[in-house]
Amino acid sequence: MEKRKRKISYIRKPFARRSLFSLPLALMALVLAGVSLWISVRMQGNGDLSIAGWACSSLLFALTAVIYGLLSFFEEEKNYMLARIGAGIGGILVLFWICIILVGVLA
Repeated sequence: MEKRKRKISYIRKPFARRSLFSLPLALMALVLAGVSLWISVRMQGNGDLSIAGWACSSLLFALTAVIYGLLSFFEEEKNYMLARIGAGIGGILVLFWICIILVGVLA
């Protein structure tokens, strides 16, 4: 029986520099979204402008996380795991807030 040679790389690629910004921004957007939804549910949908401020901040943080995540893919020979996670969370939150805004405007 032949043994196959497996190539193992012991070189660890560093994380992309911009992905180190993308993931914390996405996590902050997630926290802000949770806070705004929690306050809205707590006030039974009769919230004031502070809830809109929390939601708008969450949307802006999510957009920034997506931008930094996409820009980090242009760095060569880097580890993109954090960029994928940050851009994914940010993208889902951006879609979520766009849907919420559309429901609010059209309903």
